Amino acid sequence: MAAPISANLMEELYAQALADPQLPRANPTTAFWQLPPHPSMSETQSAQLPKTTDYAIIGSGVTGCSMAKTLLDSTPSAASTVTVFEARKLTSGATGRNGGLLTNFVPGHFKHLVDEFGQEQAVKIARFANRTLERMHSLANSSDEFREASVVRRTLDVIAFDDDQSFNDEKEGFKLYEQYVTEEAGKTQILTAEELAEKYNFKAKSGAILFPNGAFWPYRLITRIWAQLKEQYTSRLSIETNTPVTEITYDPSNTTHPYVLTTARGAVRAAKILHATNGYSGHLLPGLRGKIYPLRGTMSTQKPPSAFGNHGREITWSRVGGGDFDPETKVIELGLYYSNQNPNSGDVFIGGEKAKINEIFVSDDSVVGAPCEENLATKLPKCYTKGWEDTSEHEVRKIWSGIMGFTGDRLPLIGKLPISATNRGGDGGEWIAAGFNGYGMPLCWSSGEAVAKMILGQGVGDFLPESFVLTEERLQKESMSFATAINGLLTGYV
Repeated sequence: MAAPISANLMEELYAQALADPQLPRANPTTAFWQLPPHPSMSETQSAQLPKTTDYAIIGSGVTGCSMAKTLLDSTPSAASTVTVFEARKLTSGATGRNGGLLTNFVPGHFKHLVDEFGQEQAVKIARFANRTLERMHSLANSSDEFREASVVRRTLDVIAFDDDQSFNDEKEGFKLYEQYVTEEAGKTQILTAEELAEKYNFKAKSGAILFPNGAFWPYRLITRIWAQLKEQYTSRLSIETNTPVTEITYDPSNTTHPYVLTTARGAVRAAKILHATNGYSGHLLPGLRGKIYPLRGTMSTQKPPSAFGNHGREITWSRVGGGDFDPETKVIELGLYYSNQNPNSGDVFIGGEKAKINEIFVSDDSVVGAPCEENLATKLPKCYTKGWEDTSEHEVRKIWSGIMGFTGDRLPLIGKLPISATNRGGDGGEWIAAGFNGYGMPLCWSSGEAVAKMILGQGVGDFLPESFVLTEERLQKESMSFATAINGLLTGYV
C-alpha cells in the first residue's frame, strides 16, 4: 500500500481544481494525430466575424462538431446560423490529442455505476456509450474518404491486470454488465496471465479480460466532418479558428441576441451559447470551477521493432492496476495504460500517467512532464513477452500532452447551465456538454447531440441518462465537490 498524500499536498491539489484553467495555451505540444493539419480547415476563419449568430458553439472537437451538425441538420435551410469559436487550430484540443480508441468504459465500472446510480441508470449509461460508439463507426464509414482517412476498424481490447483487486473488481463488473445489458451477453473472455502471454504475447501479473472495441484516427474524421458541414451549410455556418472567447456578458436590452462574446477580433452577439470546452470549461463558467476540473494526460506514438509485427486490425492493448504514489518524489502512477497500433504504418500509440502529482490537475498542454516522458518511452518493451528483445529499431516518434475534463461524480455535465454556473444573467441561454472523465469517444458525440436537441425542444429521454443532466441540485451534492473528485480519482493509489 502506497504512503498517503500529505494534507498540505492535498490542499495544493484542491487549489488547482478550483483555479481558473485559463484559455488553451497558444503553443501546445505537437500531437502526432494532427500531422499533417487539414489543408483547408485547420486555420479557417471568416474575413470578418459575423455581428450576430443564433448559436455560438465554443470548442471544435467531437462535442462541438456534434452540436453543430445536429443544429444544422435539424433546422430548415436559412432558419438559423451557427458560429463556432476555437481558441487555436481546428480540433486541436483533446479530440486531436487522445488515445484513438473506440472503447466502452462501462463494463469494468458497471458495479460502481449500479451502486452509485442504480441498475436502471447503469444500463442506460452503458447503452448511451454503445450508441455513441456505433455513431462514430457510422460516421467514419459514411464515405470511402472518411473510412480511409480515419483508419476506422473493429478490434478486440486485450486488458491486462497488474493486481488481483483490480482484476477481481472488473471481472465482477463485466459479469454484471453482461447480466443486465442483455444484448452484450457472451462477449467477455477471461484469461489467466499464462494464457494471455501464450495467446497475445502480453504480460500481466493477475490475468486479463478481452472485450470487443474499436480504434480510429479522431482528428482526421472530425476535421473532415467540419469540412463537409462547411460545404453543405456555407451561408449558415461560420468556423472561427484562432479566435478564443475571452469574455461573455449578458445584455437583456437585446431581446433576441442578449449574449455578447468578446474576442480579439471583435464581439459577436448570440441568442444561445453552447459550451464544448471540457477541461477548460471553468474559464468562462466560474461557477463550475471545482465541479469540473482539468487533468493533463500524456500520449505518444512509437515505432516498434519489426519483430513485433503488426496487429493493428485485430487487437488493442490496455493495462489496469498497479498504481502507486511515492511521497519522496511526489510521483504518482495512475495504473491505467491504453494503446493501439496503426495498421498501415505499424506505429504504436500508447498513453498513460506517471507524473509529479502537482503536474496532473493542470490545464497546460504546452509541456510534457519528465516522469511522463521517461515512463512512456520505456513502457512498451516491459509489456510484451517477445518482439522487443532488440530495441535498436525502437523509436519514440512523438510524446505530447492533452487536457481532459473530470467531474466529482465521474459523469458528464449535459444540459442547461444555471446562473450559479455562469455568474451572469440570462435564464436558459447557455448550455454545456463537458466532463467526460477521460472517456470522450463513447460519450462526446451523443452528448453534443443531446444538448442540441434539448435546445430545439426535441426529446432525448430515450437515450440520455438522467444522471448526466446538469441541475443545480446535482452541482450542490457532496459527490460533485472537488474533494470527492480528487479523492475518488486517487482511490487505491494513496
